Amino acid sequence: MMTYFIWGISLLGLFIGIFWTQVVYAPEERKWKEQKEPTVSFLVPAWNEEKTLRKTIESILNVDYPKEKIQIIIINDGSIDKTAEIATDLIIENHGKNILLINRTRTPGQFTKAPALNTGLKQVTGEYVACLDSDSTIEPDSLKKIFEEFDEENVGAVISAIKVANPVTIFGKIQRIEYILATFVRKLMSKIDTLHVTPGALSVYNTEILNKIGKFDEKNITEDYEIAVRLRYKGYRIKIQPDSISYTNVPETFKDMWDQRVRWFRGFITTSIKYKNMFANKKFGMMGVFQYPINIISFIAIMFTFILFVYEGSKGAYNITNKLSILGTGILDLIKIPSLKSLLLHINIKVFFPITISLLVVIYLYYLAHKTQNEKWRHPLALLVYFTLYPPLRTAHWVTATYKEILRKDKRW
Repeated sequence: MMTYFIWGISLLGLFIGIFWTQVVYAPEERKWKEQKEPTVSFLVPAWNEEKTLRKTIESILNVDYPKEKIQIIIINDGSIDKTAEIATDLIIENHGKNILLINRTRTPGQFTKAPALNTGLKQVTGEYVACLDSDSTIEPDSLKKIFEEFDEENVGAVISAIKVANPVTIFGKIQRIEYILATFVRKLMSKIDTLHVTPGALSVYNTEILNKIGKFDEKNITEDYEIAVRLRYKGYRIKIQPDSISYTNVPETFKDMWDQRVRWFRGFITTSIKYKNMFANKKFGMMGVFQYPINIISFIAIMFTFILFVYEGSKGAYNITNKLSILGTGILDLIKIPSLKSLLLHINIKVFFPITISLLVVIYLYYLAHKTQNEKWRHPLALLVYFTLYPPLRTAHWVTATYKEILRKDKRW
């Protein structure tokens, strides 16, 4: 059974890999785009961000864009550090700039930044809303480049290419690899019109469309993902501008990274259930007939992988226990270090071949991701961990997220 399962997973991965490789080389029609400089309102929600808020706001103030067309709304979301003081100092230092500070009290049980965003939305005056997390920064030309992609009426949002600002620890270095791949895949999704994410590190929305589809969902643990899928559900497009660069701070410890990923995956589960009508629905184009089914099938494959490996592991442990009981020996007596010749002779080609082919396709996609973004292959240890230890860890993230959703565990930020 394990052999058939590995073949099935490998074929699925191979299909997805080949599909995206074809998209890479598919011709892309480039239209002449009129330069737009509409009014923009930045929403910057901040909860205990005294260390990063100043840098975030200063990156907005330094954008190459008409200053009179920019509104900055800082929402101090019940911080207990010096966030409010820093925001006040920034307003005083930049007298004459359109910067507004809103101090709100976090409601009991609040677990997302959606209430802060919705509070800020009430004060928006711009034709477009730019959401920027208070631990993120943007390049000076990011905003101008974003508006090159608002070339059609049904474009509801445009996102930037996100880079890791702090690849210091092994966890930061691993996430650097992830973010490079994420930008690459999002560019491909945008190319075939299946992009369905609007991350907090600079996503710009059409204000009129945002008001039309409703405010951010305060009951969803990943409000940025939910609003993106809702845009797609309502018939609006999301695009990426890969030349618009933003930087974000990522978790630097195992626990912080674990909590973030479990939260992300819980948000994926709840949002997928909420918009289940998109599954295999031609009404939603490639999003309905390809991307959404692939998302769900991949999730099911991860869960089934976990169940199968637990079963095989339990069976192996049971067999070893029986053997120890019958032979009356210790476990160390059963351990034998095989020779290289023995290993090569016992390789199951039926298992080894599909895994190798799938791995080669994945490595090629990672190569393309680095090449298209002019990124260097750095941090060899992080690369090794990413390709070996990180996949089981991500499976653990998914299993934990599923477990918490099934038992309706408290949702915390």
